[in-house]
Amino acid sequence: MFNLQGGELIIIALLALVVLGPEKLPEAARWFGRMYAQVRRMGDGFTKEFQSAVKEPLDDLRSAVSDPVKDLKTSLDETIASSAPDGQNDHTTPPETTTTESEETAVASPPPARADDEGLSSS
Repeated sequence: MFNLQGGELIIIALLALVVLGPEKLPEAARWFGRMYAQVRRMGDGFTKEFQSAVKEPLDDLRSAVSDPVKDLKTSLDETIASSAPDGQNDHTTPPETTTTESEETAVASPPPARADDEGLSSS
């Protein structure tokens, strides 16, 4: 809480011993312990109150956003399932692309020679 290291605590204890004396030091330590515990309880109570005050609106916001999304997802799944042909209800895999034989031969064969090209090569 106060971010004190061991050396700093020893210096504070020695100063308290010099200022208060050995008779009053135990009483002062008990008083400080009670005050520290009370401050921690108040801090914990504040934290709990803050969390409970924030939790309710966040829960409402979550449900306001997630419920329409779930409804939309269900509706889309039903639409996809009903529009798919029989036996193809799995909409998670993309359809395979197929090439026809004419497309394969068009890609494999070189383009035809132009008349201009023949004339240039003979001259």
